[in-house]
Amino acid sequence: MNRDQWRETVRRLSLEEFRTLQEVLSEEHHAREAEHLAKLRVGDWVEFEDRYGQTIRGKVHQINRRTVEVTTEGQGADGGHHHWRVSVTLVRRIVSGEPSPGALPEGHH
Repeated sequence: MNRDQWRETVRRLSLEEFRTLQEVLSEEHHAREAEHLAKLRVGDWVEFEDRYGQTIRGKVHQINRRTVEVTTEGQGADGGHHHWRVSVTLVRRIVSGEPSPGALPEGHH
């Protein structure tokens, strides 16, 4: 189904059906967040796309209920550390744990 078809389907729902759909979507969203969280550990190397579509790679610094704090090195104009707070559903794990130098996959420095 494309976006317009979904929109039309939602418009046909009664208010009660719409509220039920909202609850189900919220529950599913929280379940997916929990599933992603269970796979991440502090120290894991991850990547995600920023709002401009650029791939950002860094290390998980802290894990919160719904977000992951990621620290990057040498990315950005000043070449220093940057800290990102990213929805857990948007990060992809590259390497688990603390890799030794050169242990990152090709292009993931």
